Formats: sequence, C-alpha cells, structure tokens
Amino acid sequence: MPSRDHPAPAADVTAPPSRANPERDDLLKYEAILNNASVGIAFTRDRILHHANRAFEELFGWPPGGLVGQPGRVVWGSPEEYAEVGSVVGPVLARGEAVEVERQMMRRDGAKFWCRLQARPIDPVNPATGGTIWIIEDITERRHAVEHLRLLNEELEQRVQERTEELARINAQLKEEMDDRQTAEALARHLALHDTLTGLPNRLLLQDRLSQALAQAKREDWLVAVMFIDLDRFKNINDTLGHAIGDEVLREMARRLKAALRDSDTVSRVGGDEFVIVLRHVQAVADIPLTTSKLMADMSTPVTVGGHQLRVTPSIGVSVFPNDSDDATKLLSYADAAMYHAKANGRRNVQFYAATMSDTLQTRVKLESDLHLALARHELEMHYQPRVDFRSGKVIGYEALLRWNHPEEGPIAPSVFIPIAEDSGLIMPIGEWVIREACQQMKRWRESGFAVECVAVNLSARQFFDRQLPERVSSALAEAGLDPQSLELEITESILMANTEETLSLFAELKQLGVKLSIDDFGTGFSSLSYLKRFRVDNLKIDHSFVRDISTDADDAAIVRAIVNLAHSLQLHVIAEGVETKEQIEYLTHCGCQEAQGFYFAKPMRASEVPAQVAALEGELARALSKGGAGA
Repeated sequence: MPSRDHPAPAADVTAPPSRANPERDDLLKYEAILNNASVGIAFTRDRILHHANRAFEELFGWPPGGLVGQPGRVVWGSPEEYAEVGSVVGPVLARGEAVEVERQMMRRDGAKFWCRLQARPIDPVNPATGGTIWIIEDITERRHAVEHLRLLNEELEQRVQERTEELARINAQLKEEMDDRQTAEALARHLALHDTLTGLPNRLLLQDRLSQALAQAKREDWLVAVMFIDLDRFKNINDTLGHAIGDEVLREMARRLKAALRDSDTVSRVGGDEFVIVLRHVQAVADIPLTTSKLMADMSTPVTVGGHQLRVTPSIGVSVFPNDSDDATKLLSYADAAMYHAKANGRRNVQFYAATMSDTLQTRVKLESDLHLALARHELEMHYQPRVDFRSGKVIGYEALLRWNHPEEGPIAPSVFIPIAEDSGLIMPIGEWVIREACQQMKRWRESGFAVECVAVNLSARQFFDRQLPERVSSALAEAGLDPQSLELEITESILMANTEETLSLFAELKQLGVKLSIDDFGTGFSSLSYLKRFRVDNLKIDHSFVRDISTDADDAAIVRAIVNLAHSLQLHVIAEGVETKEQIEYLTHCGCQEAQGFYFAKPMRASEVPAQVAALEGELARALSKGGAGA
C-alpha cells in the first residue's frame, strides 16, 4: 500500500504481464482499474480508510494517499452525522447485505455536497472482519434539479389554490366532463386566456372577444362600446395596507363588474388595477351613460376588507364603434386616452373619447419619460413656503415644495407630475432627493447666518412604508450636520389609518430619531379621531378646503373649531393651510390656532429669495401686531 508521502506510481496497464509474479500483476491491474474509475471507491475496515481511488480523493479534495489511515468521519460534516449514518448502514452491513443511501458529505475544505453511497461487505459471510467497499457518486446537481422541480410544483399548486370562485366553478365543470388528461389540457388553456387573480379574461382573450364583437356589429349594424376603467389611487391601498388587501379589493371589483353587466358583454383585467369592458349590441350612444352610471355607483360603494372599510372609485374612458374607429387596437387606445382624461379632470368621472385626447395621452407618456431624467439633469427644484406664528409674528418654519422646470415645456405643475411619479415608481428616488435637498438647504441657510428653525417635507404613502425610511432620514440629517428636530415629516390622514400596527411601528422608529411628525390635510380622511391618541404626532395641519370658507360657511367654521379643540385636548400643535384673507386669520386666532401658512403671507419661493422675503414679511407682521391687528 503506498504511503501518504510517497504514493506508488500508476500502473502501466499496457505493459505485458510479468510471469515472475502474476499475483502482483493482477493487483496492479485492479489498482489501475480502480484509479481510472469515474466514481469514488474506497475500502474501510474497523471504520478506518485503508484505500481510496483517485476519483474518491479528488471528490473529497484530498491529495493522493492522503485519506489512507484516516478515520471514516473525516468525510462527514459532524460526529453526529457520522453516527447517524452508521446507525442506518451498520445493521445492514452486519447482516452481510449491500446498502444504498443518499446523504450530504464534506470535502476537506469544509464544503458539503450530496452523494449516493453504495456499501457492501467484502466478505458477506464474515462482514465484521472482511471490511467494506464504498462506492460514492456526486449527485449534487441532480438533487438541485429535483429540489427546483419540487419548488416549481409547490408554486404551481399554490397558484391553483388561489384561483377565484369562477375558476373553481370552471374546474369543477371540466372534471365532470373530462378525464384527468383532458382536465389538465383545459386548465392550461384557461390559464393562458384568463387573469390568475380574478379569473376574468386577460388581454389576449379580450382582443379575440372584441374582434368578434366588431365583426358581428358590422353585420347587424349595432354599436360597440369599449370602456377602459382604472381604480383611483389604488396604489395607496397596496402601499399602505399590503398587496393581500389590494388583491381582495381587485377580486371584489371584478365581481361587481360582472354582476352589473350582461352575459354577452366582456369584462377583462388588463393590468394591475385596470379593467376593460366590451359592450355588445348597443343601440345608441345615449344608452351608454346608463351603464357607466351604474358601474360608477356599484364600484364606489365602500368595500370592507380585512377590517378596513375602503372607498374605491373608478375613472372611466369610453370609445365607440364605429364613431371613433372600426379598428380594435385603436378603440382600446382611444378608451385608454379617455380614461387618462377622466383622471386629469379630478378622477371619479366618465369621459368619452375625443381626438384631442390622444395628444394628451402622448404628452403624459413623454412627461413620464422625461421625468426619469429630471433628477440627473437637475430640472427639479425646491420652493419654500413660510409658516407664521400668530402670537409672535415670526416665521418659525417652512414647508418644502417640489417644482419641475421642464427644459421644453417650462414649469410643470405638481398636480401633473406627482401622480406620474407615483404611478411610475419614481416617487421613491425623487422623495429621497427632496429630503436630502431640504436638509442641505437648511445647512446652507444657517452657514450664511440666516436662522431656520425647521423645514417640513411631505411623504408619499410608498415612501412612508419603505422600511429603509428611518435610515434614509438619519443619513440625510447626518450629512447636513442637523439635529433631528430641524426636520418635520408630513403624512396624510389616510396613511395614518392604513395598516395601523405597521404605522405605529414606523412612527416609533421616526420619533426615536427625534424628527417631528405632522398629519397633513387633516379632516379629509376616513379615520376615527380616537386613533389620534395612539400616535405620537406633533402637529395637525387643517386642510385648506375647510379654511377657505370659514368666514362664509358655518359648517366649515364649526369643523375648524372642532379640530382645534380636539388638537388642544390631545396637546397637539395646530397649523392652518391655505390662509388667504384677514378674516380667516381673525377666525383662526379666535379659535386658538397657533400657526398658519398661505398666500396671505407668502407664496412658495426659491431658496435664494427666502431671506429677503421673510425679513420683509416679519417686518409687516410686527407693524400689524403693534397696532393690534391679527396679521400683516
């Protein structure tokens, strides 16, 4: 047997056998065969490795002869694994029988891999004394392939379990009519043509149904209406309550749409929260609003999901065959353009296609494309609107407001590009830039000698529920060398109420950083006021829609007074938004509101304009207060 340091040279199997020592020649032949085998082969006696062929040594990463004399446990991950295998294999070998198992073994460098082990006693009659032959094959790739197939099978099974009631009904019907093979084929066809979440026809089947409807309408002289429906602000539900709640809302909307229409009509889901309806056999355009009104009412009825009562409204665009086009693709495109026009007109309304809408849609697509480059091209800019303390007449903070200076179109209104940013996902990088830029601007102001107490930044729902938000905020403050109290984060009331436990957790993390937290647009959401005591909020901002008419509308005045009293009882600071008249200031002061912002004091301005504008504003406020006035 070769030593560990001086392995024997490989035998030359081509040389003629030596007649002087035929037994030695046979041994060399057998050793040559073993060393050229493609699988690992080893011989053990009393749990000690006495011989291992080249494939065995290479498989486990040992040098030639390095395994000779080693205990068997060196090729196992732990003594426990070695003992466990011994408890399985030992009794079988003791009976003189061969055994085959699959186990993880360990290379010399500690890496584990899967092996198939075949063991058999050399002498089945006396297995305990003759030793054991081990044949080992690396089956790691095969195991991985089997595991991959198992995971794919589990995923397919999970998807099948999530089929809707409609899919279950179809599946049950197919099982009654076909054997197992036909059932599988029919199910595959259904999945290819239907949406997996709602069971509705998908885009492919929609195209076929629409083509059939147009062909029939041409023969029978009917109209066909194509309706493109998008759920307003649906992304907020996914971002705040989670996709499980969002999926259930989509299923409910699908059920309502099917229930509201005839069996001859087609309801399809073509995107995340987008549905398309094909109405057949329409006699006149004047009949279509009857259907759209019913759909609007049915879909706007609150949905209760997971303990949350949600009001989901649709924006609906309509195109008509043959008035708008006789081409299926164009009718879909025109209905899509009309739907975007409905969103641009305040959402929750119906718009019929007009030729100018295609230009509007193209403009929106171009703006989305340009918005992807706006950050890199430095087209985004922050403006700042002062917040005034009624009692001192001082500017005590600013709200940071994003502006986009398009190189070709000029200034783009936030009401135009912010929804595009939210729909496209750009709100995340843009939102992070806003936080960092606001902090850097505070740093620049302070370094120039201009005192700034705090700057407030608005957060979108997607930003707020980003688990990295506390880290991003902390990083922005550290880079600017600011204390956390210098930054105020504003969230809407709807975010406050969504996914309450997660919101509480995020609030706690942000408060631990030391930043201020405010509820923006308070009074416009759907929350119960009792939830306010659960959140460590610093400020309430009264929405401008209530402030606007407080001097002429008794209801709005009562709402504002109630919000102020509520905030005081919870020891919260109150800020009124959208103040534009002296009468509004007088009423707010009388109610006990401490702070306000609005055009009455100053419009949002560039950072470079702030010091001079604020100095002038505070001068006017000081003069007004010295005369006993309520404002500038």
